[in-house]
Amino acid sequence: MIRRSIAFSLIDKYAGIVLGLGTMAIVSRILSPEEVGLFMVASAAVILIEAFRDFGVGACIIQAPKLTPELVRTAFTVMALLSAVFAALLWLGAAPLAAFYGDPRLTGMIHIATLGFIAAPVSNPLLSLMRRDLAFSRVAVVSITAATANAMVTIVLAIMGFGAASFVWASVAAAAVMATGAIIMRPEPWVFRPTLREWRHVLPFGAWSSVVTLLGLLFDYMPRFILGRVISIAAVGLYSRALSICQLPDRALLSAVQPVVLPALSARARDGGDMKEPYFLGLASITALQWPALICLALLAEPIVRLLLGPQWTETVPLIRILSLASLCLFPSYLTYPVLVAVGRVRDLATASLIALPLSMAIMLGAAHFGLTAVALSLFVTAPLQVGVGVHFVRRHIPFGWGEFVRALRPSAVATLGAAAVPAALLAASGGTLGLGAMAVAVVGSAIGWLAALRFGRHPLDPEVRLVVAKLGSMIARRRLRA
Repeated sequence: MIRRSIAFSLIDKYAGIVLGLGTMAIVSRILSPEEVGLFMVASAAVILIEAFRDFGVGACIIQAPKLTPELVRTAFTVMALLSAVFAALLWLGAAPLAAFYGDPRLTGMIHIATLGFIAAPVSNPLLSLMRRDLAFSRVAVVSITAATANAMVTIVLAIMGFGAASFVWASVAAAAVMATGAIIMRPEPWVFRPTLREWRHVLPFGAWSSVVTLLGLLFDYMPRFILGRVISIAAVGLYSRALSICQLPDRALLSAVQPVVLPALSARARDGGDMKEPYFLGLASITALQWPALICLALLAEPIVRLLLGPQWTETVPLIRILSLASLCLFPSYLTYPVLVAVGRVRDLATASLIALPLSMAIMLGAAHFGLTAVALSLFVTAPLQVGVGVHFVRRHIPFGWGEFVRALRPSAVATLGAAAVPAALLAASGGTLGLGAMAVAVVGSAIGWLAALRFGRHPLDPEVRLVVAKLGSMIARRRLRA
């Protein structure tokens, strides 16, 4: 069941990534860094409000030891009320925010974005019910359809000259499609009957969860607010595009696993099972995927930017290299949230965020006065800080020694070296510059080296990878026989 869920989650995420990359490649050649930066500032404000508006409803439904109709209905009611309140506040705050950045275009963009608040209370509870039941095939259908709508609307409006507003209208269209798809896939009209009967369960969980989510997003989007004010809107566009490229490994390899991890760990915690073994297995799997991808991204940053973004974005290359290397230590953070939520300690998660993130934001704010490169370099300080605090709280509930921790990561280090060997050799031979053909050779060589290193290092992910390869080979053989 877990493998099937991960498989559909992978299909969902990879489809979204392909659509997102296609949209990025097309739109980056139509819009300027300033127009992209303008949208990034507007979207940051909207997403921060949305994070508090969601109020941890999805996680509350997924981890509840005993799920009742009243709890689901209460979650919907709370989210609907918050959506109405925060939509009004965001609408009223649009003009002051535009005045702060000196760009009146922000007002209309934020007004458009508030329309998406109508759809979220409809889709969120239904999708959470599907995830709790590990019905990721249905979730994938809904998500892929919404991502397709987002891509199509963005590209068409950009070509028609809507500029930065193309992204905003596309997000509203995607939210509407998401809500419609959720109703079709999980028609549960009783969910939308308002009640506050289970508010004692929803509100405390939602409050702590919202603190965690809001602080995390505030740190993620802080560069947009700071750079837009301290340097320029164009700087926001450059940094955001660099960050988007650096997050591709997470989106392609880890984001598909994370939606499955929380319900799986929650079920194990409800059954009283040991959490150390799945935690270490998760760390080993994450690093075997993330570390090689980040190292290769740092090595191949220049041809990747030329391919995906075009020549007007070459300033992002050094930023991508810095951010990729600094992100290598972030791997434990991907399990901190699901572990602490699964054991019912969302308050510990909030405490960890309140300790680490304000310090991190202060460091980033200081670095912003020295330019884009300094902001990127600050991640070498803030990332270990956040990870260290998070692991401290995880060890309270999953006691382990640092020797065990290091041993769990050794096979992933071997896999990383195997994946980086061919790209590094090609770069050394070419003097540091690769064409697109050489980049393709580097990618293929990296994949072969990674597979060989998984086998050589006896990585726990190796049997799973071989199983996937064997199934793909069988599918191809069957199709050839039919042909």
